[in-house]
Amino acid sequence: MLAQYTLTLLTQQIYAYVGLPIMVLGVIGNVFNIIIFTTLKIFRETTCALYLTATSVANIAGLLIALFVRILRAGFLININGTSWVCKIQIYIVTWCLLVSLTAVCLASIDQCLSMSKYRRFSHLRFARYNISTIWVLWALYSIPILIYWDTPYGVCVITNASFEIYTTRFQFPILLGVLPISTMFIFSLLSFYNARTLVSRQIYIVRQSHDRQLTAMTLIHVVYVIITTVPYVIYVISSLNQATKDPEQVAINNLIYGILVLIDYSSFASPFYLYVCVSQRFRNQFFLVLSTIFNEFRVNNQITPAVEAMNIDQFSQQTQNHIDRIPL
Repeated sequence: MLAQYTLTLLTQQIYAYVGLPIMVLGVIGNVFNIIIFTTLKIFRETTCALYLTATSVANIAGLLIALFVRILRAGFLININGTSWVCKIQIYIVTWCLLVSLTAVCLASIDQCLSMSKYRRFSHLRFARYNISTIWVLWALYSIPILIYWDTPYGVCVITNASFEIYTTRFQFPILLGVLPISTMFIFSLLSFYNARTLVSRQIYIVRQSHDRQLTAMTLIHVVYVIITTVPYVIYVISSLNQATKDPEQVAINNLIYGILVLIDYSSFASPFYLYVCVSQRFRNQFFLVLSTIFNEFRVNNQITPAVEAMNIDQFSQQTQNHIDRIPL
């Protein structure tokens, strides 16, 4: 009994003191990603960056809704999804965010592979915008059954239809949110890495080559981290399908393991910005460029600097960006 209480308390503490920093840092990092990818012209004109922007938007929604509700319930014992409509909406948005985020990362890896091959013409902003709109609508329609088959008959948010429960546990979690996106990311990331290596041996405009290699490195490290953090969760979900126990201590152990794996999985939605900063010197410099530009504009708008400085901000940003373009990664 004491061991069960200790394990339950430990699970609660992990959600509270590990899950909360993951959520806060993740939201901040994804906001920085959106600012950088939408501010710098070199990213605004790149399809891969557009996919990564869509990923960051879905990540923020997932962290603020899915992880936050889980932290409140498991870390602070506040069950806000105990009512029917909250349960339905929360699970609907969670599923949509996860599917959009994983699909956008898959599309980014595919796009990066195409952009460095003879099929580069398919890596176009018009196609990227169409693809993003399509996956948003597609996964929104796909998630509609959640509004029907999830409910709170006993004050707990659960699936109320046996057939839909089998589909969710046998296909959606292990395949649609696990094996399928992981295999897609893995295959096209390897092809992108191979294409990036061949670019070095060919006579290609140096700025384009550096930019392609930067995005390839960023996408590759993102994909690798997603695979590392998702595979243990998928394996555990698959292995636990046929394991049922009523032993309270074993249930507490399973909850602890599940909580740790869930937080590791959610870290993949919180980590992209920090991975990009670690792997790419150019991205670090671009981040500082954006911060300095925002700070200068803030100073000008508050009349802290002369008006002449306002005229030089764009020139300063362009000169700094030209210097960044000469940095390999």
